[in-house]
Amino acid sequence: MEENKKVSLQVEVARCYERFWDKNQLSIDSKGKVFRTTIPRERPSQEVDFRNGKTKEKGEKSGKVY
Repeated sequence: MEENKKVSLQVEVARCYERFWDKNQLSIDSKGKVFRTTIPRERPSQEVDFRNGKTKEKGEKSGKVY
C-alpha cells in the first residue's frame, strides 16, 4: 500500500520560491520566442523599511533609527 506523504502549503511554497530563484533569467528573441539565458536571477533585497518618508529622512540626517 502506498503511503501518501503530505507536505504543508508553506513548505511547498518555500520549495517553489527557491526553485524559481535558482533558475536563470528568461528573455525573448527577435521572433518572439521565450528562451532561458545564462544570466542568473537577482534576488530581491531581504531588507524592508516600513517607515514613512519623513521619518526615514530624519533618521538618515541624525543617524538614529526611529
